[in-house]
Amino acid sequence: MHKRRTLQPSLIVLALLLVVALTFGCAAPKAQPSVKPEKIMIHHFGDLSGPYAAITASAVAGFEDFSEWFNTEGGGIDGVPIDDMFRDSAGKLDSALAAYAAFKESKPYPIVTILYGSNESEALRERFVEDKIFCFTGGPSPTAIYPPGYEFALVTSHTDSIGAWIDWVTDHWTKKTGQPVKLAILTWDSTFGRAILVPEVKDYLKKKGIELVYEGVYGVRELDVSTQMTAIKASGANWVYDNTAAFGPKVVHQTAEAMGMLNHDLYDTTPGKVHRATGLVGTDESMVNLAGELAEGAVGPRSYASWAMPEVEGISMAIAAADKHNRDVSQRVLSYIACWAALYTVCDAMNAIVKEQGWDKLNGEILRGEMLKLKDYQPFGITRYTFSVDKPEPRDARIFQVQGGKLIPITDWVKCPDLRPSQYK
Repeated sequence: MHKRRTLQPSLIVLALLLVVALTFGCAAPKAQPSVKPEKIMIHHFGDLSGPYAAITASAVAGFEDFSEWFNTEGGGIDGVPIDDMFRDSAGKLDSALAAYAAFKESKPYPIVTILYGSNESEALRERFVEDKIFCFTGGPSPTAIYPPGYEFALVTSHTDSIGAWIDWVTDHWTKKTGQPVKLAILTWDSTFGRAILVPEVKDYLKKKGIELVYEGVYGVRELDVSTQMTAIKASGANWVYDNTAAFGPKVVHQTAEAMGMLNHDLYDTTPGKVHRATGLVGTDESMVNLAGELAEGAVGPRSYASWAMPEVEGISMAIAAADKHNRDVSQRVLSYIACWAALYTVCDAMNAIVKEQGWDKLNGEILRGEMLKLKDYQPFGITRYTFSVDKPEPRDARIFQVQGGKLIPITDWVKCPDLRPSQYK
């Protein structure tokens, strides 16, 4: 039989003091939340009636479908539903600035804003810093996110993305065909299009043994580039890379096809024929939808899984939501998927803040700090986010190819080379 020992009074007091110390001293309790709001508002604005309307429309659809899923099945932000406030900027900078000014006056004060264009991202960079509102932008440019502030990129940068393609074409295509790459860059005459025409990209081309035989631009609304393609043919190029979106790659595809230059066979090296590559925004289902058979065989870097990958959890979820809401093919594109990944990431970060620090700490400044903790974060396998104080943009991408009208990955995830302009390093 075990005898029960009787503690002396002094030992009892010491034991009680130890319990108190362990409870209130060594392990600090989590912050108690303040009163929960009725909903969390996420602001976003972009071009819904101008040249980028097709991209923004699918993003808005993705926003709506994700919000419904998150509020009914995802648990909300500690049980609080999210909602959105959208404004059409029509592709005009003054409209974008007006939208931001209106959103800033919202009650409660904005926590996060999502942008879709480069021009407004650049114009509002300092405002986000001054106002301490976190921004996820799908139109990142070095001018928008450097020096690092409150804008984080939704996608790998244009320069890093072409770097991933440079690595693939030299490490794979050149080795398989035995042919050196003679590259023509034909891109949009815009901030977005010209983002790859920087010394760091050109130096990397030389380093990897690629000869840049032609460099040219065309207008965002131009539908024929025969003059440029004639010069490209004379240059002896075997690859043409553009940094455009939506209908932009089609303009190059169709002109090359009309001139008998377009090569759909990735490993065919017939002289006078060119292979097509497009940037990460052009490597999109919208490009395939618009270009049809002209796009067959084209390749490009992309930092998100595609709709042709239902084995990815997040893609399967998006397909189910899109089916439920009868989304047509024009909405089942990159920006819809990107919205799911970005919104889940932001909501997950806000959930962490609320649970650890309480509702009174949920603001843009704290959210920015939480996002900086993300390292190889994979929202439902859709993409990979790694952010740091010196580089608030993702580092990972894959090379995709159009096969049978679908975007199929032909590489695993790769780390993009850091090719941002030197002044931003």
